[in-house]
Order: sequence, then structure tokens, then C-alpha cells
Amino acid sequence: MPPMSTHRHGLGIAVLEGPMYAVGGHDGWSYLNTVERWDPQARQWNYVASMSTPRSTMGVTALNGKLFAVGGRDGSSCLRSMECFDPHTNKWSMCAPMTKRRGGVGVATYNNFLYAVGGHDAPASNHCSRLSDCVERYDPKTDTWTTVSPLSVPRDAVGVCLLGDRLYAVGGYDGQCYLNTVESYDAQNNEWTAEVPLNIGRAGACVVVVKLP
Repeated sequence: MPPMSTHRHGLGIAVLEGPMYAVGGHDGWSYLNTVERWDPQARQWNYVASMSTPRSTMGVTALNGKLFAVGGRDGSSCLRSMECFDPHTNKWSMCAPMTKRRGGVGVATYNNFLYAVGGHDAPASNHCSRLSDCVERYDPKTDTWTTVSPLSVPRDAVGVCLLGDRLYAVGGYDGQCYLNTVESYDAQNNEWTAEVPLNIGRAGACVVVVKLP
């Protein structure tokens, strides 16, 4: 697979209507607002419209035909803001901000809602000084955020995915150690439940669901 056009660390990745998007990040010198799209048919990367704000360690996910970039860091502080990309107009639009600033936030979608999970709100020099157990739910119909039941522990750089009808929060960092704990969220009852832990503590892990044959 050909490399991206830009070096990126702390980027967000999501698939939307076939193509894969590489969003923001840090290239070793500066925080990025640029976005590249991988075309699996042409097997090449192309730039699309840039975000309004440079973002690293943001959450990225697809919902209702749009790509959402949630929170992150811009080099000076963590961000509350969220913006969404329409691939048919090649434009980013600002959405309602979260109630809390978050870098290292995990995101996933379920039942036409977007969930923002954990993260941190702290200076880059000591980003583990204010870690978050907060979970917020975004409703694109009303462009509003609602706070739901928090995680059992703060989790920065947490992996989040949907499996069945539950959101899973996998690993992360609690300010002292890399976590092997896993918990799942039941949206109907608004509660988190402990699951079988990982064998190894992990932060910044990518978590995906693959259907086995």
C-alpha cells in the first residue's frame, strides 16, 4: 500500500462510504489540519478539504454519511470543538462543542448517536494531570450533547468500538499505568459493566470489530 503524502502521528482514521480518511495529527514539527483520503479502487491517496482547526489525538468516526473530528489538541490546549466533513460537498462544518475539552478521546457511534469517551484536559507538558472518566453522547438531529454515565476509571488514549449493542472501552492510561481493564456500556440502562481484561495493558490502541467466517 502506498504511503500517505504527509507524516502523521496522533491522527484519526475512519472509513466513510468506501474510502478511508486520515485526519489531522502531528508531523513532528506542527499540528495538522490536513486530511487525506485513500481510494481503494484507484489505490492512491488524495487530499480533501482541510479542517478548520489543527487537531492531534482527536476522535474520528463516521455517522449518517459524514465524517466527524472530535476534540483533540491544537498545540496550545485541548479542544471542545467538533467538526464534520461532507464528502459530497468536500466541506467541513462546525458542530456543537462538547461540554468538556478532550485530547486522547475515544469515539464510536451507536443507534444514530456519537459517543465521546474519556481523554484528558491538561497541558502537553503534563497531559496526565487531568484525566477524564466523562462520557458524552451527541445527537446529530438536534446538534446537542448529553452527559451519560461515566467510566468506572479515567481513561486517556482509550480504544472504543461498538460490538453488538454495546460500546466497549478498552485499555487506556489512568495517570499511573497502562490499563488492561475493559468495560462495556449498555445504552438502554445507561450503565458500564466490567468485562474480561486484556492480557497486557495498552494505551492508544486501535480497536476494531471483524466478523469471522
